[in-house]
Amino acid sequence: NNNNNTSSNNNNNNNNPKSFKPLKDLKLGSKISGKIIDVCDFGAFVHIGYATRGSRPGAALLHISQIDDDRIQNIHDVLRKGDTVRDARVITVDSTKGEVGLSLRNPRHKRRDLRTVKTGEVLEGKVDKIVPYGAFVDVGASVNPLLHISRITGGAIENIRHHLNEGDPVTVHVINVDLEKKTMAVSMLDRKADLYLDRRMSQKMKRFYGGAKGSGDRESDDDEDHYDDEEEEDDPSELDYFDQAIRELEEALRDRK
Repeated sequence: NNNNNTSSNNNNNNNNPKSFKPLKDLKLGSKISGKIIDVCDFGAFVHIGYATRGSRPGAALLHISQIDDDRIQNIHDVLRKGDTVRDARVITVDSTKGEVGLSLRNPRHKRRDLRTVKTGEVLEGKVDKIVPYGAFVDVGASVNPLLHISRITGGAIENIRHHLNEGDPVTVHVINVDLEKKTMAVSMLDRKADLYLDRRMSQKMKRFYGGAKGSGDRESDDDEDHYDDEEEEDDPSELDYFDQAIRELEEALRDRK
């Protein structure tokens, strides 16, 4: 009975906010261990003994995206209440909100400055996130570029996941870098297909904006044909796919106006 009382007292002391260490003493990048006190679909809460606040005082969040370098579909398959987390890295400390974030992933290498990325450069990367209009690719830069659905294959794509999924390795080339907006666009198409799509988009944008420039004006190419304002006749079947992608872009632009 004495042993049980001692164990109970120790647990009460561990959960007593008065025994928590101040957050100001917790440094970013430091390693910390603790027991999991709760597991949710989005992450696990680890008791760390520091003065965090909220519904689980004294606990830090280990988000599901920070458990492993590989994507985890179901956190309950890998972590359970009562498990001990060892040597987690402190990645966020918010003294105002009383929140702490942890990670078990390897630290990311220093990201490449967007200013050093040049149009036309070929990059190796992995698909980081799939969205309805394309994919964001991790190429080691300070921002993940967008690989638009129209720049993946030479044909129409109904479901992007039939072609790409998170974690897939890809080779892309840079078609646009916007330092002001801090965005980048990449493509998997060959040069001829890129130029063709750029020309079609430029013509569409010119009609929509009354003279606005499209992405085809991003660079000057000696071997690129020059076209006047009047569209030439093209094979309708050849343009269906590109026009569909352009219509989506126009609708998005209208929504933002």
